[in-house]
Amino acid sequence: MELKLYDIHPEAIEHALEKARQYRSLLEPEIAESICLDILNIDGNNQEVLVVYILSLLDQIPSPDKKIEVKTIERIVDQLSSSYQRFYYSGLLHERMARYMVTQAMSHAFAYDYFYQALRCYDHAREISPAGNDEATLRWNSCIRTIEQEKLKPHQDSEDVLVDMES
Repeated sequence: MELKLYDIHPEAIEHALEKARQYRSLLEPEIAESICLDILNIDGNNQEVLVVYILSLLDQIPSPDKKIEVKTIERIVDQLSSSYQRFYYSGLLHERMARYMVTQAMSHAFAYDYFYQALRCYDHAREISPAGNDEATLRWNSCIRTIEQEKLKPHQDSEDVLVDMES
């Protein structure tokens, strides 16, 4: 038996996308990632699939078994056609990294920097968000609450960051 990947049928894309969403819900992001790669192999610019693919990679950030490259996720985010989505998912990437850093004793100090980058992205997303879409505002507020709750501060050599946050 030859070990090779098979292409899915184009008419199976919607069903496969639904399966990817289900696997994310079941906390199996690796399976969702694989399904997204199968879909993107035949429909490389499918925006809905790109979003699920990004989310499945973000779900794996805290996994000690899998090293997710931030640059890889950034390249995928850049493929999104909507400016709003590019800002929003960039913010989500930085927020997920920040939340991961908060859980790591030696990395706790870097969490603020990631939260700050997330806030910048969410702020841009809020400015151009579609009517009635407050996702970026909800994420912004959540980041602010976590910064306050965890008592995160910028590095001593990052006073310019503090000034930007206060303005």
